[in-house]
Amino acid sequence: MPDTSSPVRDDVVGHAEGPPEAPDIRLKPVLLTGLFIVVFVAVTLVALRVYRDTVITSPNTEPARTFAGPALQRAPQADLVRLLADQRRRLETYAWVDRAHGIARMPVAEAMRRLAERGAEAYAAPLQPERVPPLGSRGSAASPLPPPGTVAASPEEVR
Repeated sequence: MPDTSSPVRDDVVGHAEGPPEAPDIRLKPVLLTGLFIVVFVAVTLVALRVYRDTVITSPNTEPARTFAGPALQRAPQADLVRLLADQRRRLETYAWVDRAHGIARMPVAEAMRRLAERGAEAYAAPLQPERVPPLGSRGSAASPLPPPGTVAASPEEVR
């Protein structure tokens, strides 16, 4: 039976176990590092304060100027009343929008009355005539196919 009271040896590498590690830490390097950090921060703060006092408050710098707020509207309530009256006038009167193209404006109530008179057909899409470009033009294929809506009797008729 092997002896368990003797120190363990690592037979593969051939090293013996070392002495146990000391349970305490060296306090002097830790305290010196902490002290250095505190001194460094204090010196930096003092340097920034001196810099601010000498540069920012020097006689060569101008004091900050203040400006009055923008005067966008002198009487906002009166402007709002005028805006609402103009919008109401536009909604309730007839006027030309583009006389050259025949576009006019009409009151909303009148437009709604006219749509109601037309019923369901008022919302249908307007009929557009189908325009088929001539064969060989840039708007269609240059093939002898019959126009849409016609049925060819045989494949030879298509050629």
